[in-house]
This record gives sequence, C-alpha cells and structure tokens, in this order.
Amino acid sequence: MIRRLGPADWAAFRDIRLTMLATDPSAYGSTLADWQAKPRGEIENWLTNLNCFGAMDGDRCLSTATWTRLEGRTVAHRGEVIAVYTRSEARGRGLMAALLDTLAQDAAAAGLLQLELDVAVTGTAARAAYAAAGFTEVGRMPRGLAHGGRYIDKITMVRPLDTAG
Repeated sequence: MIRRLGPADWAAFRDIRLTMLATDPSAYGSTLADWQAKPRGEIENWLTNLNCFGAMDGDRCLSTATWTRLEGRTVAHRGEVIAVYTRSEARGRGLMAALLDTLAQDAAAAGLLQLELDVAVTGTAARAAYAAAGFTEVGRMPRGLAHGGRYIDKITMVRPLDTAG
C-alpha cells in the first residue's frame, strides 16, 4: 500500500534510508554516517516538512520517494524529487513506477508544473526507471557528487506535470 509518510513513520523511514545509503552510497547526496547520527526529532521534522511517500508492507517501508517544492517565488512551480529507493527484494513489482506517479499527482495537486531530479550517471537502472515514469534528461553536472575522493557526474531529469510541458 502506498501512502504519505508522517512523523509516526520515522523508524520505518530511517530504516530504509539507512539501507539505501549503505547499499548505494554513491547515488545520494547524504551519507550513511550523517543519517546514523540523526536524532528521532530531526527525522520526524524531515517527514513533516517534505512530501514523502512509501510503499508499505505493514510497518516496513519497501520503497520510498519524496518531493519538495523549490523555495522562492520564481521557482515555486518546480519540485525536486529526492530519497528514492526500492529494497532489492521488492524490485520488479512496479512499486517505483507507482510511487513516482503518486508523487506527480500530489505535486500537481499542490500546483507544481514540473518535477526535477538528479541521478548519478552510474545509476543506469534508476535512469531507466525515471525515463519509464516520464522523466527526460535535460542536463549533466560534471563532478556533481564526491564520494571518498571519487567524483561522479549527475544527470538532471524533468517530468512535466501540465499538458503544456
């Protein structure tokens, strides 16, 4: 079942967040050490202030994706997609496609005209999943991520939420 996650889901979200950062650290801007050190209240606040959705199996989060509106009057029509991950045992079930569609519907209902995301150039499966969900590549940021002295380019992708896009 896909649903919006809130402060009461902090432990389930922390668990999947730690898993994503441990299994694919070079794909994210956050680090495992940063999230291991986050207190409960900070995670609850994160879930309060962002639009985080999860595909849940009971109390366990199998897949997650989050959107947040860009700040500032001239960019408030745009949203950023972050913290996207599906546990390895839950892949191939269409959870990510359903989550990305849920994000798009929620963001459109909030008045956004497009969703944007960055994905590591090494994340070929993620890029394919995003493309299948309606995101198109619009740019590349050389050395967009730095992990352990290794630089990884990021691909920027956009999904229009209106018919004019």
